[in-house]
Amino acid sequence: MSLIRRIFGLGGGERVVDTAEENGDMISVVETPEGRSLKLNNVVYSRLRNGSVYTGAYWDYFTPLPLLYRKCKILMIGLGGGTIPLLMERLFGKRVSIDAVEISETMVKMSKSFARKALSNTRIIIGDGADYLRDKKEEYDVLILDAYEGDHIPDVFFGDKFVDDASGALNPDGILAINYALNLSAVVHLEGYKKNLRRRFKVYTINNPLTAGNMIILGSKKLDKEQISKKLNARPKAFPENKEVFLGYKDMS
Repeated sequence: MSLIRRIFGLGGGERVVDTAEENGDMISVVETPEGRSLKLNNVVYSRLRNGSVYTGAYWDYFTPLPLLYRKCKILMIGLGGGTIPLLMERLFGKRVSIDAVEISETMVKMSKSFARKALSNTRIIIGDGADYLRDKKEEYDVLILDAYEGDHIPDVFFGDKFVDDASGALNPDGILAINYALNLSAVVHLEGYKKNLRRRFKVYTINNPLTAGNMIILGSKKLDKEQISKKLNARPKAFPENKEVFLGYKDMS
């Protein structure tokens, strides 16, 4: 999916603890001395690090977003192993509620093996994320898109319909946050994608060393980047061990 995911898949001392196959794809949960990963065809889709709430990679950049709201309702499209919901629940507890839509039933089963516990504030829906959006009206504060087929975002999430439905599903001050893996095809389509998003959103990007081969694209319905940064950085004590994330939001382009 990206350089960062492939790097994290190369650690030594791996121990496979669970596997499943779906349509010729192999999903595995592995442990190393550093932590735990869920892989699809040996590419890391989810990661947890021993001794830290954070992963040290792109997943962490979604975690400050609930700080923009008193209570935060999140829709996540693409569950993987559940890294982002796990981080959100560890950091915010009942201040967040999450609906996570995952198209693969096998991936949902493997996410339970990866997480090793139930997600207490997350409702998992097996289905197509684009279809799920279509009848939602101002139900969510944050929409996180982390859906991939192999190393690319499915085409449906580039279209006008998705952009319009994402805007409709978000509250007036809502945020669309996209994990955008910077492979060759994605780089070619990036400016066109941002242009489409700008029909409905103010569009900003986070791209720094911790995100490596991934860019975080933010689509804001109301807040400009200065307002987002000011709100988040007014509460630095919420993330004492992960200052890099806040620096990323200060340096949005």
